[in-house]
Amino acid sequence: MPNNRLAKQERDELSQLDAAGLRAQLDAARKSLWENRFALGKRQLEKTADLSKTRKRIARILTYLA
Repeated sequence: MPNNRLAKQERDELSQLDAAGLRAQLDAARKSLWENRFALGKRQLEKTADLSKTRKRIARILTYLA
């Protein structure tokens, strides 16, 4: 159940942002995804679940931008 609460909190946070804020969040999430992929390739990423969480966050942001 905590995951549902966190997802709802994130949706509420994203719904409050304007387009510029969403684009800034999108840029930060894409940078984070790139860094995580790079770390995974170098075998330095400890939490591989961060990759899927970041991809879902990017999809959620893009949904609000559409």
